[in-house]
Amino acid sequence: MDPKSGIYTTEFWLTAIANIAGAVFAILVIYGILKQEEAELWLALVQAVALAAIPIALAYTNAAYIQGRAEVKTATALKDCDK
Repeated sequence: MDPKSGIYTTEFWLTAIANIAGAVFAILVIYGILKQEEAELWLALVQAVALAAIPIALAYTNAAYIQGRAEVKTATALKDCDK
């Protein structure tokens, strides 16, 4: 099995979310909408939510894949029984 790369890894998505959120909060600090301490707290919250949400999304995706494969194999087995 080949290792995944690029956008197919959890590391990529966690890094992307953290970088985008960091950039947004930095802009908000520059414009004076947020203080630096507030931005750091919001960034920590975004990272915590991402760390919780991504594994849940991956689990859902894996379950859907397994169910789909089971349906295909069941249909094939039933088709072979009719012969």
